[in-house]
Amino acid sequence: MALSSHLLDRGHAALYVLSQRLVGADLARRECLEALDLRPGDRVLDIGCGPAYYFDRLPAVDYHGFDTDRRHIAAARARHGDRARFYDEPFGELHARALAPFDRVLMLGLLHHVDDEVASSLLSLVARSLRPSGRVITLDTALWEGQSSLARLIAKNDRGDYIRPPQAFRRLASQSFGRIEERFVGDTLRMPASHFMMILESPRVA
Repeated sequence: MALSSHLLDRGHAALYVLSQRLVGADLARRECLEALDLRPGDRVLDIGCGPAYYFDRLPAVDYHGFDTDRRHIAAARARHGDRARFYDEPFGELHARALAPFDRVLMLGLLHHVDDEVASSLLSLVARSLRPSGRVITLDTALWEGQSSLARLIAKNDRGDYIRPPQAFRRLASQSFGRIEERFVGDTLRMPASHFMMILESPRVA
């Protein structure tokens, strides 16, 4: 990669990270990483990893990050490529067959960008790629009763086309997971935006 192209990739990733921090999504991701309960040596799948700016917070794990933004993946490889594997393509059936099973899966800021059919199919694939004792963490922009007016405004202006209420995310997840814990993250002055987190366990495998 040419130096100018490399700098462009890093600049693109830096702007993304800055935008995440401005709305408090970075703090929400920290809570997700705590809920993931990682142990050294775990096999981790991160779908929609972006530039993986939180990778340095993880213990020594077998990490596989997927994202369709090539500039994000290029930045992630430049910074973490000696310790993780990154793929600039969607996670699909062939990847699941080659890489599964996983102990932990991250899907941060992903489901509110895809319709119900795609979300359901992806959650099913993740469930089939997970060890029976594994755990999945999702984090999404959502709308719910009792949100602050600022958080609601930010949610309505999110780039995602499928901002759902919590019960809609829960319904999608229940098709593939037997245990769902939900949390409302960040509706405080410290975090302008608020997010809906799910902790998914007990994968339903046909």
